[in-house]
Amino acid sequence: MSRIIMLIPLNNQVGSTAISLSMLNFFNKNKYRKDMNKPILYISCQSNSLDHTTVLIKKYFSSFVHILNNIDFSNIYFGSDIYISLINTIIEICYKKKKLYELIFIEGLSHEKNLYSYQINHDIANSINAEVVLITNINRYSLNSIQDKEDQIKFFLQQYHYKKFIGVIFNEMNFIYLGKNISFIKKIKFLKKIKEEKKKTIIVKRDIKTSLYPIIAYIPWNQDFMKIFVVDIYHFLNAIPLHIDNINFRIIETVIIFNENNKDILKKINSHILIILPWTQIDIFIIFFSKEYKFNNISAILLTGQCQSIKHSIKICQIFIQNGIPVFFLKKNIIDILYKLQSFYFDLNIKEKKYIFKLQTYMSSFFNVKYLNIIKKKSDTHINLSPREFCYRLKMLSRNSKKRIILPESYEIRILQAASMCYDLDIAQCVLLGDRKKIYNLAKDQGIHLNKNIEIIDPDLIRDKYMARFIEIRQHKSINEDFAYQQLRNNIILATLMVESDEVDGMVSGSINTTASTIRPALQLIKTESVSSLVSSIFFMLLPEKVLIYGDCAINIDPTAEELAAIAIQSSCSAKILGIESRIAMLSYSTGDSGCGRQVDKVRKATDIVRIKRPDLIIDGPIQYDAAVSKEISKLKSPKSSLVGDASIFIFPDLNSGNITYKAVQRSSQLVSIGPMLQGLRKPVNDLSRGSLVEDIIYTIALTSIQAI
Repeated sequence: MSRIIMLIPLNNQVGSTAISLSMLNFFNKNKYRKDMNKPILYISCQSNSLDHTTVLIKKYFSSFVHILNNIDFSNIYFGSDIYISLINTIIEICYKKKKLYELIFIEGLSHEKNLYSYQINHDIANSINAEVVLITNINRYSLNSIQDKEDQIKFFLQQYHYKKFIGVIFNEMNFIYLGKNISFIKKIKFLKKIKEEKKKTIIVKRDIKTSLYPIIAYIPWNQDFMKIFVVDIYHFLNAIPLHIDNINFRIIETVIIFNENNKDILKKINSHILIILPWTQIDIFIIFFSKEYKFNNISAILLTGQCQSIKHSIKICQIFIQNGIPVFFLKKNIIDILYKLQSFYFDLNIKEKKYIFKLQTYMSSFFNVKYLNIIKKKSDTHINLSPREFCYRLKMLSRNSKKRIILPESYEIRILQAASMCYDLDIAQCVLLGDRKKIYNLAKDQGIHLNKNIEIIDPDLIRDKYMARFIEIRQHKSINEDFAYQQLRNNIILATLMVESDEVDGMVSGSINTTASTIRPALQLIKTESVSSLVSSIFFMLLPEKVLIYGDCAINIDPTAEELAAIAIQSSCSAKILGIESRIAMLSYSTGDSGCGRQVDKVRKATDIVRIKRPDLIIDGPIQYDAAVSKEISKLKSPKSSLVGDASIFIFPDLNSGNITYKAVQRSSQLVSIGPMLQGLRKPVNDLSRGSLVEDIIYTIALTSIQAI
């Protein structure tokens, strides 16, 4: 099983490409499982044509890194249909590819590519349970600015809670400040000092255990390694050339904006200067240059402002050209040029293979292996599916089962919409029960496209076929044919009998009928499984970061201890089918031995019954809801609880508390609730809420299809 790691930039121009390449190289050399020799899958969240990492992987690293194409979140609105489609695509890819690759590495979206980048990156990471690495820089060099940056990260993590967060990389390699009279040499010395102070800060924090996040790496500027060449600045500014011979080998250490008042500064700097020269100052500079200055100190000259023509400019600049100094110009003003230079980055695409390898080695040497090679402990391996993963799993399992699910309420608009979408998504094979002409006319009036391949059965043509079977099942009630015929005029009863007779695999109903109208025929005709006479229900509550199961919230009014135990066991079986690990909380108004009374004793007895019947299950009860969902409260109220504040299944002591809670959570939090899914019947029949949305109906159809496997 592969790991999924996502690199998320907190700022623009933080060197995501360099970090990504270094991490890919690191994981290729430091496999977290030595027996795995599978390649790495790389996914960029922006168009591959815009992604520098993709270009370099294709160029140098295709032997062990495969690239996924056509994922582009640039300029897409958060929550739009296109956005949701892309999210679902990533989930599907990760689900299908996780056995083929040792590592799925995702490079997140930068803020300059999409203003919703923080929300999008957070949504992607939590939807696929990715391990998250944040990457940032420090744009002012002082101890206070470092503290400010740490505070910003803490605030960011409070706003965007990641399910699996590894730590932060501070990358100073790709950030430079090119401003008036700023010496690179002084800056580098200052950075080295800050780096040492940073190390001390980290050590102190670790000793007193107050750091809220791990620091994976602090990558300092390296003057000898990350030299700025004139050619880099020339290409970055997209400047107009006047004379550009030898720019590939000239480096820049200092940037000076020339004016007649700062001539003395030029005399003090020995070499590697980029001079930004306004056209209005060129005559003064030429006089100064020809009389007092050593030309070999200048790496290049950037002319700014308006000029008459290229020919005229070359003529004026002959003194520089004759001395072999590269000259280029921009029509922008100095403020605009400086602003752009502050966002300068190293264009790795033009670098040769040797340089890239050197870069990877340098950067990865700062990685804290302890944090990057994390392998989850056994106690932390339980599955918390994200809502989108869960919904994708529903669709995938239903798609694979290819079961026929009958929908007796075929004159309801939402049912027709759901049937149409199920066909398009290949989720189950919906069977509509009703008059074909009436159904098609209704669909046409509502703008619903019903594919001709969707099966429609006219109930008037098949009722007689089920008369004998209905009378046989209900013979203990001494019913006659007239009564049976009247009963079978109810499409829900007819559809239930079709399920019982194996004509279809399951039924979904209740969008316009009561729960009793759906469940009573199922109990009378399909009946319960041989192992239990109890039918119960569960709801799947799709919280922002995980899926919880609530039961029983629809069927049993005041279950006994034995019935509560049966509900818990049934719910754990349903959870297993859908990939959710069973961690059962038997809910009560008290936790452990803190309370007493008939209801508490009932829950305590039910918990004991489950432990005897299914000792393999993780269960605790009686327990209060807060202690079942919060690690902090669990430590206070129930420190020995096996749930550790992370329950996935919640069994309510009665229908009153269960129904109220599920609806309160659903409506107050505005989250999707799928269900009720009925448990304990010999064949699957599921009830819909009369307030169900089309999406709810689709997922209930998928659940029913999965139950029929």
